[in-house]
Amino acid sequence: MSVGLSIMFTGLCALVSDGDGKPGQVLLLDTQGVGQVQGVTLPVHAPTLVVSLNELANPENSGPTRVVAGAPGAGGRVDQLGLWDLAGSEVRIRVQGGAGPGVRYFRPGRQDTSWPAPPRDPHDPAAWRDLRFVPDMTALAGDGRIDPSLLDDAAGGLPRAVAARVHLDGGRLEAAIPSQQSYRDDVFEFKRAGSAPGVRQAMTDTMHWRLQTDAAAVVIEIVPVAGGRPKQLLLGPSARPHRVFISNLPADNEPHAEAHGAALTDEQMIALHFGVYYALLRTEPADKPLPELWQAPRGTRGAGAIRPKFCSAAIFSRR
Repeated sequence: MSVGLSIMFTGLCALVSDGDGKPGQVLLLDTQGVGQVQGVTLPVHAPTLVVSLNELANPENSGPTRVVAGAPGAGGRVDQLGLWDLAGSEVRIRVQGGAGPGVRYFRPGRQDTSWPAPPRDPHDPAAWRDLRFVPDMTALAGDGRIDPSLLDDAAGGLPRAVAARVHLDGGRLEAAIPSQQSYRDDVFEFKRAGSAPGVRQAMTDTMHWRLQTDAAAVVIEIVPVAGGRPKQLLLGPSARPHRVFISNLPADNEPHAEAHGAALTDEQMIALHFGVYYALLRTEPADKPLPELWQAPRGTRGAGAIRPKFCSAAIFSRR
């Protein structure tokens, strides 16, 4: 029996990988380290790993930050969910027998994707696998190269804009269905300065990483960069993939407000959240298009119904 691992990434996550079979990283961003976006201080985000303790071969010594009850399953069983605070940590997926052959992107055939439009059935997870549903900084800024200093640890800790880092040495990445149902049939427009045409597309806040291996075990290792005892989550052979969730969403549930007291709309908060990505580029552009709701194609609602906890991921390149 093999070991399968499925990790969903949701929220302010920067994927840094060229998708060519080389290792990649997912940076969970520190909004306080990035600073203000258009004069607004964004809320603190909480990088968190979540997995059912029933998935682990070592639940008793895995060291979760806290444990909560999950939703009841089909048979009424309630799982205990372990939550690990990832702030200040690096996460490595260690496969017994060696590292993987590098990260690869899922590439759908021309007839197998609706991109840039939303899927015809927006609630079908398989229809969201095209990674182009995650905005690409090269398409938006012309140069999508990440600031190389963000890929290395600073003295005694992570770089200022990075709350946590996840290393991916193998597996396959694809987009995933948006975490919130109300965003699944929207089209966003990234407006450019002047008369230049903008970029319109449906977008998701979730990426899906999959790994299948014949190794005897897979270990998710959480290592505090500034020092401290690592935590290890041991995953053994299973008939189905182990499911893990890594999120970087606002840590509070209150409506966000601008520093001067003027309340921002949910749509404005979505745009400002995306604005942090431009500060990560090797060459910060003068034109920084932000996503605006262009239309809800199926007429389900207007712009005023957007909810705040939609922090899209973004894709960067190394070179």
